[in-house]
Amino acid sequence: MDYGGHDSLFNDNVVIAVHGQLCIGTASFVAGHALQYFNNTCVVYGTEKVDALFENCNGPSLAPNVPLHGYSNRYYTANANASAMCDCCGLRPLRELGPGLEDDFASYVLPTGDEIIAWGRNKLLLPA
Repeated sequence: MDYGGHDSLFNDNVVIAVHGQLCIGTASFVAGHALQYFNNTCVVYGTEKVDALFENCNGPSLAPNVPLHGYSNRYYTANANASAMCDCCGLRPLRELGPGLEDDFASYVLPTGDEIIAWGRNKLLLPA
């Protein structure tokens, strides 16, 4: 998802990112206008970078003052080291971010093609 707009929910999706694309690429919004992305499954090929948050990721939780919140997402990368690009300090593993930007996530190695197809069939309510 790239810049979903304020007051949006991006949830329960399967995202396959190739050719330099990412799972999330957005900035936060003014108070009272939030973006939430949660319960998504995202596969990123060619990099460990899954998010471009355009935020200062060094401090404590940015929510609720800067309402951008990811939680319960699953990221698949070559080395299972899902990371975010932050304005303050470059590429940072999600596990090093303070609470409020990306909470309760899981990071795995890349799935097989058959696994991805099964996820798509399940999302479309097609038989296995």
